[in-house]
Amino acid sequence: MKRVVAYVDGYNLYYGLLKGTSCKWLDLVAFVGSFLRNDQELVAVKYFTAPIKTFPHDFAAVDRQKVYLQALSSFKLIEIVQGFYAKNKTLAPALDAKCRACDVVANGYVPVMKLEEKRSDVNLAVAAVTDAATDAADSFFFFTGDSDQVRTIEAIRNRFGKRVCVFNPHESFSVNLKTAASYYQNIRRDLPCQCQLADVVTLPNGRAVRRPDAWR
Repeated sequence: MKRVVAYVDGYNLYYGLLKGTSCKWLDLVAFVGSFLRNDQELVAVKYFTAPIKTFPHDFAAVDRQKVYLQALSSFKLIEIVQGFYAKNKTLAPALDAKCRACDVVANGYVPVMKLEEKRSDVNLAVAAVTDAATDAADSFFFFTGDSDQVRTIEAIRNRFGKRVCVFNPHESFSVNLKTAASYYQNIRRDLPCQCQLADVVTLPNGRAVRRPDAWR
């Protein structure tokens, strides 16, 4: 059997495929496993994410993410690799009359705090290249639409002779990722809803976690 390790860009997956749906309680092992051929075996799923910040309009978002990560931790195949979010002050266009009337507006812009996920893309690249160098798998599955990973994919293929398959969670087509990869595919929009965890997941310590009501 050919060994497969999957690298899941959590930010890309959420904003490309899950946001605005009721399918966020995703079973990553079943989801990744749906892309395997009969001669392939999944040996690890590496999930790259970052603890989200609390939003004033949705304070429960942090708790939902914590519960989901706990549920994923019940799978021996899944490794969760965390980066972080950085807050940066920047300017954004004022979009309504109320904002345009604010004293802080300058030339049609208002100051805002922008959240940027940090380190996840680097963590993913380092993990994948390290696994290729140590012969951890025969095929490498990338779940991302981030063309910044093109050089990573090229290194794994050209330097280590590994097969790299890219599954893009976005609807847009990436010529750069397709050119770099051994195989490229945009993920079907209906697939996540077919790969959901049980409503109640029992953790290794015996405690149970439940699907958040907002994700039903």
